[in-house]
Amino acid sequence: MASMLFSGDGARSFDTGTDTHHTAVHPLKTLEFDTPTIKEKYEIERAKRDVAVGMSQFKQPKGANSRLRDDVFQPTVSREPLEAETRVLICGAGFAGLITAVNLKKDHGIQDFTIIDRAGDFGGVACDVESYLYMPFLEETGFTPTQRFSYGPEIRTQIGKVAEKWDLKAHAHFHTEITAMDWDESIRRWHVRTNHKDHFVAQFVVLATGTFHEMKLPGLPGLETFERPHFHSSRWDYSISGGSPTDWNLHKLADKTVGIIGTGASAAQLVPQLAKHAGKVYVFQRTPSSISLRDNTATNDNTEITAVMQTAGWQRARMEEFANILQGAVVDRDCSALEGLEALTVRALFKEAQAAGAVVLPEEIPGLLQLADLRLMNGIRATIDETVRDRATAAALKPWYPFMCKRPVFNNDYLAAFNCPSVALVDTQGRGVERLTATGVVADGREYPVDVLVYSTGFDYETDAGFARRTGIRLVGTRGRTLDEAAAARPGGAPRHPLRHPPARAGVTANWTHTAYVAAEHIAAVVAQVLGRDGEPCATKTEEGDAGESKSVEGLSHQGEVIEPTEEAVEAWGRQVDEGHEMRLGFNATCPLDTTTSKGGLRKSLPAWPSTLKESWNGRM
Repeated sequence: MASMLFSGDGARSFDTGTDTHHTAVHPLKTLEFDTPTIKEKYEIERAKRDVAVGMSQFKQPKGANSRLRDDVFQPTVSREPLEAETRVLICGAGFAGLITAVNLKKDHGIQDFTIIDRAGDFGGVACDVESYLYMPFLEETGFTPTQRFSYGPEIRTQIGKVAEKWDLKAHAHFHTEITAMDWDESIRRWHVRTNHKDHFVAQFVVLATGTFHEMKLPGLPGLETFERPHFHSSRWDYSISGGSPTDWNLHKLADKTVGIIGTGASAAQLVPQLAKHAGKVYVFQRTPSSISLRDNTATNDNTEITAVMQTAGWQRARMEEFANILQGAVVDRDCSALEGLEALTVRALFKEAQAAGAVVLPEEIPGLLQLADLRLMNGIRATIDETVRDRATAAALKPWYPFMCKRPVFNNDYLAAFNCPSVALVDTQGRGVERLTATGVVADGREYPVDVLVYSTGFDYETDAGFARRTGIRLVGTRGRTLDEAAAARPGGAPRHPLRHPPARAGVTANWTHTAYVAAEHIAAVVAQVLGRDGEPCATKTEEGDAGESKSVEGLSHQGEVIEPTEEAVEAWGRQVDEGHEMRLGFNATCPLDTTTSKGGLRKSLPAWPSTLKESWNGRM
């Protein structure tokens, strides 16, 4: 049922080449699982966490804790308000905003755009998607990552090269937060205002507001009155720990007791380093992550990737192959980028069947994927037993749910860190931490005194929280309604804002950079079509050929300088999302309350890209 959790027709469009006379059995069918016991355990663990509070257990960093959002590297400086007009205003300087800006400039010669972001610079943090896929524009800059999974400093180096190559800093205003966007029908422009009292007038606004931009804090009693040093993992404070992004010697923690709340992807990176340097570490766990191991080899030692890099267009081709295989494509070539992810793909089922002389019938795929998931998760739990010496700790670290219910974690050092005498796991059995005292953390009625507390509690990622809450922007559109009001009036949830980056807007894949590539190309192409090649507004025609009037093109309508999706297109997209997710929603029902569920209910995710949106757009013009 997992099949990497991507919807679409990939798993149903292959040529099975089936021969019903074959007698060989798929190896997965020969494995012996205590399936009823495993499923019972899954349900027990899910029930512990299936509570109505949902995302309300978290809070935003406001009031006394608003400082936790502050830039720890580049302090904000005051400046005079700006008044300016711009063709395109890009809200966000992360990968989506950066890639959109490059597409506007590189592919369409559009120079009149402005980038606004509350951060102090273009970003970049460590990622466990292969660097050769994740770092944008490697071929264009000529940069080669030193290893398969780069750390933050190297990713920021590449992003700096991208910004320099296309002179993007000249377009950017950092440490600036957009507070309001209002559509003015009389001039057909957006009024955009910021926390610096800036006023921008823009023809187009691109919402590249990101997915991991708004930190979540635990909504714990005592959070505002906690007296010890504390910070969110996304704003690591080296003045407290010692060290730097390139110097991981956290020497100031040598005699300190450090608490860390959360056991997700960030915590898996942090705990091994804290184990090396802190005097004592308490790891507070609500739901254990699935931990998989994989090698982070040097690029120079990777003969596959060094050979691939010799071919023009290699990076985009690798992105597309990665996405296609995850969605169900069956290809003969191996792709090392899939390490740790391929076990639950249709291709893996076929490869294993072929090796055994068996065949796979289309109707068998859901059941085989369930068996593959059971095997994968049993292997993950077995690795915990093999690695963690203390039996009680090992048992508590085991994930009892299908793969991908909680974001999978790839780390070779996390599990072994619990063998360090200074590291203690505080498993809350799904209940979470109860409260904070002035100097400690209370879980299961016991107080754990700490000198430093780290909130590794993640981000407000596509939760039930509205757009205004997650971005701080009050966006009022053509009908005088906010984006949140428009979404509430449309149960299908399809946004009508035409220039919004995924995942709220369209499909996704596991490599966010690829998602941003496709969306940015589409957005830039739409802007260029409306402006005309020379950057001036183009005349439009109706089907009868009258210049200057509105035209509808496969779900898009524009009048001179204004473009928006038609009501019919919005409704059709909502239906497509609803109809394409029966399997995903059924799978989510087996998961603990986490990234796949919301408020104790189910969250719909969007399908993978069916094709490049730019090609679809151009084909319909």
